[in-house]
Amino acid sequence: MSASCNCFKRMCKHYGGLEATKHVCKAFQKGIPNEITAGMDDHLTIRQGQGNKIIYEPASSYAEMEMFKSKRGF
Repeated sequence: MSASCNCFKRMCKHYGGLEATKHVCKAFQKGIPNEITAGMDDHLTIRQGQGNKIIYEPASSYAEMEMFKSKRGF
């Protein structure tokens, strides 16, 4: 598991951060798959067995970007 996460770099508005040893988000509350965190899958479509319909969405408004920054200690 990498300390770096592509979801964070891309400022996905659903990214929740690093909890214990796993990156989490609203789509993958028990841990984002390594293919996504490593950037091999951009998560633009729902993955088989995902359990919800959440996919990558960039933080688009000023408020979303500020919330993203404040939750991650910028």
